[in-house]
Amino acid sequence: MATSGSGNPRIPLSLRAVSWVESAVAFAAGAIMFLTPSTGTRIWAWAPPPFNARFLGAIYFAALVPLLILAAQGRWAPGRMVLWMTFTFTFSIMVTMFFYRDQFEWSRPAAWAFWILLIVLPILSAVFLTRLRSWAPPDPRPLPPPWIGILQILALLLGSYALALLAIPKVAASFWPWPVDDFHGRIYAAIFAAPAVGAWLVRAFGNRREYITLGLTLATLGLFTVAGMVWTNAIVPPERQVDYGAASTIAFLAMNALLIVVGGAMARAGSRLRD
Repeated sequence: MATSGSGNPRIPLSLRAVSWVESAVAFAAGAIMFLTPSTGTRIWAWAPPPFNARFLGAIYFAALVPLLILAAQGRWAPGRMVLWMTFTFTFSIMVTMFFYRDQFEWSRPAAWAFWILLIVLPILSAVFLTRLRSWAPPDPRPLPPPWIGILQILALLLGSYALALLAIPKVAASFWPWPVDDFHGRIYAAIFAAPAVGAWLVRAFGNRREYITLGLTLATLGLFTVAGMVWTNAIVPPERQVDYGAASTIAFLAMNALLIVVGGAMARAGSRLRD
């Protein structure tokens, strides 16, 4: 097995195998919840309403991006960052689900599968992070100015919003175009906490693959969130439709547009760096 001193070493085969499994699970969950949310609501671990169901699909499509890149490339960059993001994402959801056991449809196999995965995955991520803790960041270099400041601000904003969703979910999500209860709000915190950790890790120095991976993850989240909202809005009853002229909806769209723009620009800036 490669060591940390070999540039950008290959990750252990066991970690790569886990990443392929996680990619398959994220793709399946994303496809079901985003493309067929009515089916997803009937078979998912709980019964989310239409907007929440499709947003869960957007979350899993965004989570698929770093997992698939890691599985396909099999290198410590972006593996280091993706491991930390995966641990943050799965650990946050694991803690939340223990407080909301009554929300789960225990008669469904998906509920049991969800619990097994969300207990096993943070443990596996922690094991690999511990096992590879001596591996140095591969070929770290900064993005051109003003990206150091942007990444610091991004990490703080995303991290603060994740904490707000955990602490006061209804207040933190009060400007969203659809109702978000405490359970879903705290579940959603994970998708903001994970890239916050990623941005903090590479805020000063990172590998080009890490910048590309993080940028594409953010852009995918913003794009699929907006697309999912528009799609769902077109098929729900009039009384449940989004008010596009409301200031809160405009703020929500602006937040996701910012993710798309910053994520796309970050991926582009990272692609211009040399290995």
